[in-house]
Amino acid sequence: MECADVYKWLQAYLDASVTAEQERAVEAHIRACLECRRKLVELARAVNALERSEPLPPRAEFTRRLYEALQKEAGVPVGDPVRKPRRG
Repeated sequence: MECADVYKWLQAYLDASVTAEQERAVEAHIRACLECRRKLVELARAVNALERSEPLPPRAEFTRRLYEALQKEAGVPVGDPVRKPRRG
């Protein structure tokens, strides 16, 4: 496994979202590659710091623009209320 391949899998590896085969391949590579091992440690520290931090509410402008983009994507004219789908 090449370093570029390992970089693609590091987040999934930390999240335990890889197959057993992928996990073995990543672990074998990071045992042999100091640089990838450092990247894994850096990523783990960043993830841990984010998990410990307080959530930040989005700014009102962001929320408004997000809803407008979602309405546009759904084909709902901007400004019209988004209707909830009927349950049946």
